[in-house]
Amino acid sequence: MEREFSTPLTELPTFLSTISMVEDDGRQIVESLTQAERKSPSVYEPTRDLFCLVLQGDLCVTQAMVQAHRILDEVERKCAVDVLEASKSFLEKQAAARVGPFPAMNFEIPNGLSLNVAPVWLRHFNPPRLMILHFWRQPLSDWQLGAASAVLRAALLTHQPDYAMCEIDFISVPHPEASPRRRFEHYDWAKLRPLDNKNLHRFWKQFCGAWSVYQNQEPREIKRRRSADLFGRR
Repeated sequence: MEREFSTPLTELPTFLSTISMVEDDGRQIVESLTQAERKSPSVYEPTRDLFCLVLQGDLCVTQAMVQAHRILDEVERKCAVDVLEASKSFLEKQAAARVGPFPAMNFEIPNGLSLNVAPVWLRHFNPPRLMILHFWRQPLSDWQLGAASAVLRAALLTHQPDYAMCEIDFISVPHPEASPRRRFEHYDWAKLRPLDNKNLHRFWKQFCGAWSVYQNQEPREIKRRRSADLFGRR
């Protein structure tokens, strides 16, 4: 059988995926980059769609929960149900307004790579509000939240300065390991506390160092599971 090797990343993962990789342990960043080579389908799209339909007033929370329970994929269904349950109080208090995608933006990190700052959403109030949705199980640290908001603000000032002063709804509904259920978190600019330039540089220095180590790795051989034979052996 011909051996198959992994294809190293040549561009950055998605916005929050990249941000969530950065921590004090550079070896863990390298491991996260290696894991990102394996493309996996997103399980969050049905959750995001139902969440936005409620914010727009197209569905109430109860109706959205009914739709969530009808999702065929088990992982997608659990994600949608758990996120909506944790977010119920917030969603019920929101005034309805159209939600649409915000124009694409990018941010150049110190090693010259371009980070696609998306998806960002726009809630069409007067004045409008920006929105970011984070439904991953792993919570973002304060350092990561500060970096994400600093990158977003810098991208806004560069690409969409008219929206740089808009308030933001940064919604995070993670499932911490020690918690029996998901936890709803809502941040505005003040609670996000964007990193200043010095600390943002330190954040990206940590990532760029790990990226260099990752790029210098030998390609990994992909281990395929053998199909079971007639006796169930692999």
